[in-house]
Amino acid sequence: MKSEEILAIYNKGPEAVIEIIQKQNEEIQALKEIVKQLTLRVQELEARLNQNSSNSNRPPSSDGLSRKDRRTKERKSKKKRGGQKGHEGSQLKMSTHPDKVLVHSVEKCGRCDCSLSGAPVKIDKRQVIDTPEIKTEVTEHRAEIKGCPHCGFITKASFPEGVTRPVQYGSRIKGLLTYLSQYQLIPYDRIAEFCGDILGIRMSTGTIYNANRQAYEASDPVEESIKNLLAQEPVLHADETGVFCGGMLKWQHVLSTDRLTYYSVHEKRGKGAIDDMGIIPGYRGRLMHDFWSPYLAYDCDHAFCNAHLIRELTSIDENYQQSWACEMIELLVSIKKHADARLNRLNESTVKGYAKHYDRIIAKGIKANPHPPSMAGCRGRKKKPKPLNLLMRMKNYKREILSFMYDVTIPFDNNQAERDLRMVKVQQKISGCFRSSEGGMFFARIRGYISTVKKNGVPVFGALQGLFENRPFMPQSAE
Repeated sequence: MKSEEILAIYNKGPEAVIEIIQKQNEEIQALKEIVKQLTLRVQELEARLNQNSSNSNRPPSSDGLSRKDRRTKERKSKKKRGGQKGHEGSQLKMSTHPDKVLVHSVEKCGRCDCSLSGAPVKIDKRQVIDTPEIKTEVTEHRAEIKGCPHCGFITKASFPEGVTRPVQYGSRIKGLLTYLSQYQLIPYDRIAEFCGDILGIRMSTGTIYNANRQAYEASDPVEESIKNLLAQEPVLHADETGVFCGGMLKWQHVLSTDRLTYYSVHEKRGKGAIDDMGIIPGYRGRLMHDFWSPYLAYDCDHAFCNAHLIRELTSIDENYQQSWACEMIELLVSIKKHADARLNRLNESTVKGYAKHYDRIIAKGIKANPHPPSMAGCRGRKKKPKPLNLLMRMKNYKREILSFMYDVTIPFDNNQAERDLRMVKVQQKISGCFRSSEGGMFFARIRGYISTVKKNGVPVFGALQGLFENRPFMPQSAE
């Protein structure tokens, strides 16, 4: 404002001066609010740029070249990587019953060329472990046909179960195709090349597809059994991840325990998919998840993954420099160590002490992050900053977050579901997508079967072969 304008207002009297000052104060307050909002926005964007696998849900592969520097920085031990001095290593061991023995005799002295016939013999042994020559074996089944000399009726012998075509592949080859495709995640074209190079079989990708389809259909009763058993488990892990399937973004869901795994590919991520899976709607145990809100709509006990929570707290500490976040991480880790050392439960006084400490840290955090004031003329709820959102969640869901403290049999995190989803992401990295919806369905069911088989200590290849011989592995109840 120019000096002439100020004098003109002054000459109008005290009321004019008060009015202009009040107006300017209002403008200053509005500008302060804008600056505050922009500062929060900049802070939020910087926090987003600073995300990595240690402070967010991003995978380690997204850290890029900075990952190595960060891991080196975080490394506390000064020991060299790898086996330490005095470490008892392992090596190939000699077989006591070799399949083949070749004797390499010596006839003459290596110095004077004198004959060594009749000289005492000592043996120095070395063994070579190798595979025999790999070749296919063709079994021809001949069914006799005879006519009765009395009535003339023609009787034909029956072929073995499963032998239905003039020429077909056996259960071992079909099991191998499924093993390479669904377990080792090798693309169809490369499996066909493998069969040509190693087995000497020229095979089309359609044959591999048909083997996967047959395995998918044969494992249907196993999947139903897994679903029924999961519904009876006291703790159930749940998670989901995006997959490209048939040119569309879909969601691969997993429900699992340390013995069972069930996968499902669905167009939706939320309640529609959860209802269609048909396990959680009637579940009455404790569901462990990453605070995905659709799970909270179901009438069961809940537990939240503290590994995810610690990453969020790390982000608050690194990007907002708030000390309460570090204190909460230390508290959660301390409770976990205490709970891991107990077989049954923590005593009541310890639980109350940890709960009060938890409440004090939450109160400290809320004091450092007050609710934003409402602005005149602005409708709807005021957007809260990220730290305050996290604090309110931790305050409202204290029991679910600390469930591992109240019951030491409940896991600290949701790593079981995370591990079960890991190979889904590996498949996507290798192939980029499932070319069809059927491919996603095949992978989900067969991979659930494979994961369950592995968790129960059964060899994967034998279990896959069993699918083609009508003897699939059937999981049993833990009781």
